[in-house]
Amino acid sequence: MSGPPSTTAALSPRSAAPARGGGGRRRMVLVGLGLLAVLLAVSVLGRDDAAVDSPLDPRNPGPDGARALARTLEDRGTDVVVVRGQQALLDERVDAATVVAVTGVEALGESTVRRLEEHAAPAAALVYAGPADVLATLAGGALEDLTAAPLAPATRPAGCPEPLVEDLVVRTRGGAGLVDEGAGTTTRCFAAAGGEGAAGLVRSGATWALATPASITNRHVLEDDGAALGLRLLGQGDRVVWYVPDAGDTDVSDGVRLGDLLPPWLVPGLWLVAASVLALVLVGGRRLGPLVREPLPVVVRAAEATHSRGRLYHRTGDRGHAAQVLVGATHDRLVDRLRLPADAPRAQVAAVVAARTGRDPREVEALLSPAPPARDSQLVELGRRLQDLEDEVRRA
Repeated sequence: MSGPPSTTAALSPRSAAPARGGGGRRRMVLVGLGLLAVLLAVSVLGRDDAAVDSPLDPRNPGPDGARALARTLEDRGTDVVVVRGQQALLDERVDAATVVAVTGVEALGESTVRRLEEHAAPAAALVYAGPADVLATLAGGALEDLTAAPLAPATRPAGCPEPLVEDLVVRTRGGAGLVDEGAGTTTRCFAAAGGEGAAGLVRSGATWALATPASITNRHVLEDDGAALGLRLLGQGDRVVWYVPDAGDTDVSDGVRLGDLLPPWLVPGLWLVAASVLALVLVGGRRLGPLVREPLPVVVRAAEATHSRGRLYHRTGDRGHAAQVLVGATHDRLVDRLRLPADAPRAQVAAVVAARTGRDPREVEALLSPAPPARDSQLVELGRRLQDLEDEVRRA
């Protein structure tokens, strides 16, 4: 029987280098985990800041935000309460002295509009502000009969018998306005074609739809009568509940896409995580220099290692372990010669060996799964029988 491969008795000092490199790899892993933790913390802490970047948000100080209008309302004594998400809206009190303002209408669905208008029914006014093509798609509420139509840029008077805005002049900046396709029960202001075309502001009962929201943004609120329009619409009560919906308000039955339900910071965050992981892999996988070839100081012959191991087994009297070593080596050589899977069980090996040699399968299996020998003579006899079995298979 052949022994184990040659081994080295000692290592040179330079062979300890991989151990030092392991510390460097651990440091790189810790650095990568630290960067990931920082990224997640920034993402979580920045969610509120990301939310106020949306157009017409009452806390957005950017050109497309509406913080100037919200601050002016507060300065004039109107209590402005900003609620984000429909559950926060439903938890907020709404009465006859309250105006409910809705921006971010892109996140509204049919079920959201229905719950919103039921909760806002006691309010002095419900004001939607957003693009006309989005307002026209809001089904299930007071705006369901509206459609979008082109509205050319122009400075337009109100042109409608609505005391709240009849003396105002605002500039429409292109895009679309709203047209009533229903029974004509709405009041249409800032309309084109002598009041017969698309309108920039539509009223149906206590519900208002502002399709030219640029007039109340920070960029344009001081132009023409934009500030007066915003203050009059939202100042119809002593209190404003400013509702900013999010995609989580929409039911699955409304048919929203999965991408609409994800926060806007998620995709950039995932790209940043992927880039960080890729950089970590590239840094950790690069070689720090060419491979070092070093001579082995001492070579121990396989026969000497085998004899030394046998003397250790003999000195400790561990015949059972020695028998398992003999049987394991025979099993591995039989599996290799018979082209069986490396993990073939001994019962399968015994069956194939019996078919090859004509022996009784039970005898072969008992030989490959022996009881621990009690004496040295039994261990020697086991080794001889295993050698005879290998010889028979080799000759078969």
